Amino acid sequence: MRKYLILLLLIPLLFSCKKTAETTRYTAFDDLESSGKALALGDDRDVYVFCDSEKWKGIHDLITPAIEREIKLVYPEKYFKINLTDIKDFSQYSNYRNLLFIGDLSSEDAVSQHIRETLDQDLIGRISASGGDLFRSSNFYSRDQLILYLVGSNPINLVTLSALQSQNLFQLLIMRYRQRLGFQAYQVPIIPADFFADYPFELKIPNNFRLYSNDKAGNFLSFLYRARSESREIPDKYLSIYHQELPEADFNFQWLIQSRALIGQKYFEGDAFKAEELKEEKVSFAVREALRITGSWVNATHKIGGAFQAHAFWEAGTAYLIDSSVYYPAGDKLPSIVELSVIGNSFRLR
Repeated sequence: MRKYLILLLLIPLLFSCKKTAETTRYTAFDDLESSGKALALGDDRDVYVFCDSEKWKGIHDLITPAIEREIKLVYPEKYFKINLTDIKDFSQYSNYRNLLFIGDLSSEDAVSQHIRETLDQDLIGRISASGGDLFRSSNFYSRDQLILYLVGSNPINLVTLSALQSQNLFQLLIMRYRQRLGFQAYQVPIIPADFFADYPFELKIPNNFRLYSNDKAGNFLSFLYRARSESREIPDKYLSIYHQELPEADFNFQWLIQSRALIGQKYFEGDAFKAEELKEEKVSFAVREALRITGSWVNATHKIGGAFQAHAFWEAGTAYLIDSSVYYPAGDKLPSIVELSVIGNSFRLR
């Protein structure tokens, strides 16, 4: 499949000579970074946690599984990695991308003191009144930075707060991660909207993607990002759209799995997956409720494999499937899967 297609067979998108006005950038993520500060350091998925060691023992099992949650693609991959960091080294890490401070107002440990000294007094008052809270700050010490504060009024309330807010910590981190990937993906212009004039939908596709398949009779459209020079260090990324007229009663996970299997067989030279190994979820996608399956694909003929994620929703007599798939034997697939889901999330019906 994929890696064995000759690149010259890819159908070029003839928009490179369009007027500048027709090939504008998608700017939805441009507010992510504030100007005038140095770019934040570190990996997008590293989270530097400042917490007193004794307090951390009491909340580790609440915070770590939420932030370091795994997703099974070809192999289990973690969304984020926690790096427990000593507050005395804060000056070395103040410009890193993801910082999390955990403490309380009544303790004298160094982290709690730092929190009391740096948080606004109005926020201190809110914590005292409510028993604890989770706060977010962006781009304070550097550009493209997320700072989170998880603060209880006392140690007991901090434990309760950790249990209540652990999932929200993850949501704030993944939202920022998606924004970063969107910002990076859309540094180039997008495919002009008039490309989608004959389709019932449109997407904001960066123009460094090329048309992979355009089967209008089969209601299938697919784009591919591939490096100009073949490299194991740069993933192949596919974003595909399929739609089918369907009674609402027949729209379910079974339809999604069967339709995704059909796509693999028909358009990707026999890609297959094990349905029993897929993760099924109901999620929000493209401003509506959707179904999602996640897992790995294999191609027995070419002896290759990769990861995929497919979203589907039903509207006005039609089921839509937006698929993201990755071929990247050299490393983690999760960043590409998340990036493709951000691009796919721009899907809108006309």
